[in-house]
Amino acid sequence: MNGLNFEPEQIKDLFAENTRPMMLSLQASSEASASSTLDMIKAMQATIDIMMRQQSDRKSNSPGVLSSEELSEIGDYAMNLLEQLAIVAANMGMQDVMIELQRLSLPVAYWLAQQGAEISKLDIVVNAVAGLANTITETTELERLSRLIALIVEHTSTEISQDIEQTNPMRPWRIINLNWGIVATRSHNAELMDKVFEQLVKNIPVDAKAFFTEGMQQMDIIGYPDHVREVMEKYSKACGNQDSLH
Repeated sequence: MNGLNFEPEQIKDLFAENTRPMMLSLQASSEASASSTLDMIKAMQATIDIMMRQQSDRKSNSPGVLSSEELSEIGDYAMNLLEQLAIVAANMGMQDVMIELQRLSLPVAYWLAQQGAEISKLDIVVNAVAGLANTITETTELERLSRLIALIVEHTSTEISQDIEQTNPMRPWRIINLNWGIVATRSHNAELMDKVFEQLVKNIPVDAKAFFTEGMQQMDIIGYPDHVREVMEKYSKACGNQDSLH
């Protein structure tokens, strides 16, 4: 999975594919925890069916379309199930399955954004974005990932995006925005960088200053093209200097 498949039908196929080895192992186990995990898999399958039906109802303007609150609850439930199943996969020694289950949170987040609902479970999404970004080198795919992050940021719940707990460096809102900046920079798309950096200044102003300062250091270390350096330098000068993010 490249993590950028968005339709509920694709989520269903990918979930079935990635949980198949887990199910085979769990079905052969007599432990109570195995039965509980199988129930979670069934619950996720049922949730995906609801997502598919909602997508269909929305396209056909059916009166059965759910409210934004109901959609957010479904999204939360799906994210929680994926997170719990990813933990089980890790405990079973299935690291690849764990990664794929985490990445399925991205099409779930995309589905929520397309439905106009809020994303209030951001932790697993942040981990999926970071992991996926590390596997992508093509600039066009990085641009595509940046657009997905933009949607996630736009539809993140107000409670999270208010960013009240600014003393916590591992808060999901900070991490998702910093990863957004990194992905945009790696795309070498100056126009995209400019748009993303402008949002970073609004979303995480204190951390953005440090991001641009460290970004200038990376320009020399990695040897970014001049047009990339120009954008980073513009924001670094505008925001002033600050200690390194790391």
